[in-house]
Amino acid sequence: MKKIKWLLVLITSFITINAQTYQLIWSDEFDGSVLDPSIWTRETGGHGWGNNESQFYTNRDTNAYLENGTLVIQALKENYSGKNYTSARLKTQNKQSFLYGKLEARIKVPYGQGIWPAFWMLGDSFSSVGWPACGEIDIMELLGHQPNIVYGTAHWSNNGSHASYGGNFLSTGSPFSDDFHTYSIIWDQNKIEWFVDNMKYHTIDITPSELSEFHSNHFFILNIAVGGNWPGFPNETTVFPQKMIVDYVRVYKDASAVPDVAIINPINNAIVEPNSDIEIEALVTFDGEIEKVEFYQGSAKIGIAYAEPYTMNWENVSAGCYNISAKAISTDNYTGSSFNVKVKVGNDCVESPYLGTPFNIPGTIEAENFNQGINGEAYNDNTLVNEGGVYRKDDYVGIELCSDVGEGYNLGWIETGEWIDYTVNVTKSGTYNFEARVASENANGKFKIQLDGTDLTSTINVPNTSGWQTWQTVTSSNVELNEGIHTFRVYIENGGFNLNRLDIYEPNTAASVNVIYPNGGEIIGVNSYLDIQWNSLKVQSVRIGISTDNGANWDFVTQSAEAQFGVYRWKVPNIESDQCLIMILDESDFNIRDTSNSTFTITSTVNVDDDIVAAKLNLEQNYPNPFNPSTIINYSLDSDQFVVLRIYDMLGNEIRTLVNQHKSAGNYNVEFNASNLPTGVYYYRISAGDFNSTKKMIYIK
Repeated sequence: MKKIKWLLVLITSFITINAQTYQLIWSDEFDGSVLDPSIWTRETGGHGWGNNESQFYTNRDTNAYLENGTLVIQALKENYSGKNYTSARLKTQNKQSFLYGKLEARIKVPYGQGIWPAFWMLGDSFSSVGWPACGEIDIMELLGHQPNIVYGTAHWSNNGSHASYGGNFLSTGSPFSDDFHTYSIIWDQNKIEWFVDNMKYHTIDITPSELSEFHSNHFFILNIAVGGNWPGFPNETTVFPQKMIVDYVRVYKDASAVPDVAIINPINNAIVEPNSDIEIEALVTFDGEIEKVEFYQGSAKIGIAYAEPYTMNWENVSAGCYNISAKAISTDNYTGSSFNVKVKVGNDCVESPYLGTPFNIPGTIEAENFNQGINGEAYNDNTLVNEGGVYRKDDYVGIELCSDVGEGYNLGWIETGEWIDYTVNVTKSGTYNFEARVASENANGKFKIQLDGTDLTSTINVPNTSGWQTWQTVTSSNVELNEGIHTFRVYIENGGFNLNRLDIYEPNTAASVNVIYPNGGEIIGVNSYLDIQWNSLKVQSVRIGISTDNGANWDFVTQSAEAQFGVYRWKVPNIESDQCLIMILDESDFNIRDTSNSTFTITSTVNVDDDIVAAKLNLEQNYPNPFNPSTIINYSLDSDQFVVLRIYDMLGNEIRTLVNQHKSAGNYNVEFNASNLPTGVYYYRISAGDFNSTKKMIYIK
């Protein structure tokens, strides 16, 4: 049942309510084995929570756990820390918060005197301004002695006093506790509307200035309270345990506000030769401004494009099977993600580097990016579950969020006898130091590094760092490495510690950056897109400067760029100069920098035909949209052109070619009939000469 539900989410990742189309942008489907700590925090305490409540909220799995693809919040009658009941209160504060959209959960609620389940939100400003000034949106509340009534309410501060406005929905049939129901709000700049099973029952106008709380981000809370001033207290009729079962929590945005992105190259199920370069191209359609497009292999980011065209060159990809995706992020922080595109490099799905290419040494190995492959092949883990569940969820190695410098993830739940493999490329033979970032609450941890099956280091001892997220560096010095491709294995001689990364450098290596391009003598056209390139060592992020007067004055091209990818695509401004320089700076220390060896030129005399070509072709939005089963696509030409118009699905697969011929100047339309296709989002792309344009359309049967 759970797999069928998720398939429907993928296929119909948008919904239409009241003629408004919404697209799924975030969800927790609770499909894993453990609650995702990157999303949910378990609040604890028994202080009454401002309502004279009787429960103690714990962080125990007995009060909140995943079962059969659902989240179960369970209230128990038991003595605990001076309280007679326990329960759970889960929040997404500082992890996931949202402003506007359609927000919903499918829930089976508990019932009984003194039982108070809720699905609600508080404003992100709660920690700084408190309640009610932060704003509160109660999407669903139910009083256990009124099992046929659901409440929806907004709370805010009106001149320092608490104000609220609520409504309720009465079920004339079975109590809400008898089955799952969907509880939702539709929230925009003007109003909040409350729904039960898509039936609207309450609305509040949020345009008055005193309701400003409802124009900022809010985070989710799920809980069962026991007792309190509003529901009253349990009595002899109240049965325990009480369970609130949550099938999913989902957030949709107005489809026009969410970037649409699809991988169109390589094609799905492509097969390429090992050690080839793979050009990855993403199609993005969006009415607003895109900040960047990130490219992923599995869970790992492998590249970024900060400007069109949204492409990256995935170099020298090792044999193996990969899942490629892209994420488009708008300047107002809306995110759209593509479906995965499967790529097979070589003939078999062999053990392979998780990033597709070996780690370069000297350099850093992030511990969570161990080789991909089965247990016993790419790694050996004693438990058949990823205990952290926040990264590479299908692998058995435990991975959790990391608080070390650079953040990211770390390996945890490490046990004796386990091991993890990494494919590396030693670019230079020599003597290296291995520096590992570790954390532990004991002093028993021990590990060593093996190279191609042979011990490379002696035992490395892990000290008591005074906490699982209190990080220290342990070192194995003067290790000889030979140039070439090797397999490093981290072998655990004694567990009980966390591992974040391995920094492997020659002794006394200092942080550095090195400009590669442009480095002097280049001629670059105004309004063109320039890939600024660099190499770096021991640098997390960089800033990029541009000078058009041979270094006398500088402006920043960008505030920040991730150093590891070594490329930043920049739209060249309409400023002509033959005295241009690029400077790359370590964002944490501007003294670490490099500048182009000599000046390059920005001029309007290069690529002057680009704008002329663009002006000769216009692609219009299809009509009707959404459509069933056919729609009309219009385009116009100002001169004779060879035109190609193709349809793609969300996986980037080509569905149909509508035009592939030479056309004279004029206005054209072509019909697209989708009667043999499934409901979904599709793209149409037109090409003429060097010009391309892409738009999105929605087919709903």
